[in-house]
Amino acid sequence: MTITGTVGTTARPERWSGAAGTYPQWYEDPLSCLQTTLGSVLLEHGLRPVDVLGRSCEFVFAPGDVMCEEFYRPAQGDRGVAADLCPYHDVESAWTTGSTADDLIALVEEHSRVIVAVDNYYLPFRPAYQDVHAAHLVVVPAWRRTPDGDVEFYVSDAQPPAFQGWLSAEHLVAGWTSGNPSDTQDVFFSSREIGGRVLTTKVRQRPEEPTAAHVARALRGNLDRWDDGAAGPTDRLWSGRSGLRRFVGRLTEQAADPASLRPAYTFGWSMQAQAFLHGRFAQERAFRSGDASLAAVAASADRVVSAWSNVRLLCAHAANVPEISALILRRGEELLHAYEQLAVDWRLALAREGTDVR
Repeated sequence: MTITGTVGTTARPERWSGAAGTYPQWYEDPLSCLQTTLGSVLLEHGLRPVDVLGRSCEFVFAPGDVMCEEFYRPAQGDRGVAADLCPYHDVESAWTTGSTADDLIALVEEHSRVIVAVDNYYLPFRPAYQDVHAAHLVVVPAWRRTPDGDVEFYVSDAQPPAFQGWLSAEHLVAGWTSGNPSDTQDVFFSSREIGGRVLTTKVRQRPEEPTAAHVARALRGNLDRWDDGAAGPTDRLWSGRSGLRRFVGRLTEQAADPASLRPAYTFGWSMQAQAFLHGRFAQERAFRSGDASLAAVAASADRVVSAWSNVRLLCAHAANVPEISALILRRGEELLHAYEQLAVDWRLALAREGTDVR
């Protein structure tokens, strides 16, 4: 794939039309559709998703948010969720809306590809078709008219069972404009209107091999965000060490109310996925460089992933768990300890690189 553009402008590949094969897809377990769709866009621009999405690892929580979508992640900066996930690269995104096939055509034409929010209930290739309402994201890189004059959109969905191909505008627009009503079969990802949302992205980054300086910058930034986090009574976001401590305290206080714990399953997915990718990134850098301190970072990131699994599943099934209060406290403390160990290993890796550490 040929990358065009100059530094400071959007590095855009030749427009993908569907004529030259399938759209690039990327999937890793345990990622959500937020990471897999952004990763696919990064691939289209010649970037390795693990190198871009895997550098950052942090804790950030927005206590006032509604968390009932697979692609939920707390909004941080004004450059969108892509910039939040890729703070060490020149990537940004913005949410916009539409309501008709013509609106979606215009967005695809303007941005070359868009990430479209949908309700799985209306997509024939999803197992939930005509059965379960649930919010999801897919990439839409092209559109066409059939010989009969009907509009079709090319849809790429890397999430298992994985699909890409042409889909009628009728199906896609129905999912894109769905009310996504509350569904007892999926209480985690239903009950919030899809509302014709579309995520547009800009990637202004040339492919490059991460250097030791790039890795050190990422570890330093991650450590700073952990040490300098805030969780005051007026803070919209709880972040870093302070934020996680307050989050664990909140879970403990809510232990007697299973419905209040349920959003932690959804919210935790974004944090767990980020820790997983950071572990992959550190593992690959350790293998290439022979740096044992990066291997330790990778192992600690994996422990964060495991700790999130315990917290998420416990909160999801709290109604059926005896002695839930004691278990919530224990799993929350394990999560906090896992992040603290990761921070220790960031610090040790930075010291090995000769980087100033506090």
